Amino acid sequence: ECQAFIKDTSWKYLKYPWHVLEVTEKLLGSITSQNIGQNVKIAKHVVLEGPMIIEDNVIISDFTKIIGPCYIGKNTVIGNNNIIRASHIGADCVTGFNTDIARSYIGNNCWFHSNYVGDSVIEGDVSMGSGNILANLRLDEGEIFSVVRGQRLNTKCNKLGAIIGKHVRIGVNTSIMPGVKIGTNSMVGAGLMIDRDIPEGSFVAGGTSMTITKNTRVIQGNR
Repeated sequence: ECQAFIKDTSWKYLKYPWHVLEVTEKLLGSITSQNIGQNVKIAKHVVLEGPMIIEDNVIISDFTKIIGPCYIGKNTVIGNNNIIRASHIGADCVTGFNTDIARSYIGNNCWFHSNYVGDSVIEGDVSMGSGNILANLRLDEGEIFSVVRGQRLNTKCNKLGAIIGKHVRIGVNTSIMPGVKIGTNSMVGAGLMIDRDIPEGSFVAGGTSMTITKNTRVIQGNR
């Protein structure tokens, strides 16, 4: 004998990569309290605000604030002076000093240091150099477009950061513009401004030229 059950609940579709953010928001919204796992080390000057799940063996360092709803996976280290807001952070991650992660999905084994990550989707095994910025807002605050299979699609998002595949490395002080996608197994050099999609398996390099000449200006006085 078969029985049918009707459940009064909402759902989210997952077609394009930016839909991961909508699904993440939905799942995080189901967290209703603070659930702290075993062997979690929380420094004295840490603020935990709102609902969140913090799995086993997580370390949260001083002067960090986590604003729920959030999920933090096992063995992850949240560095000093961090702010984490409404985000999923996977297992075995290190967020490093002075990192700001907002409304993002972060997979397992990702490394950060002095980064801004806003409204972004980052898969596993991604390392971001110090000073990397994932911009999430156009200057005109308009909706962000993304190219998929040659078609320019309106994401319907006015805030959307980067979408980064697995096994990606990004050099220091590189900025990534809103809605840019970086393919799996890519390396992006230091000091760049990335304003278009990077295919998987790419090595991206660039820089500015430097000229050294004789200094003819006199420095007055000694300190």
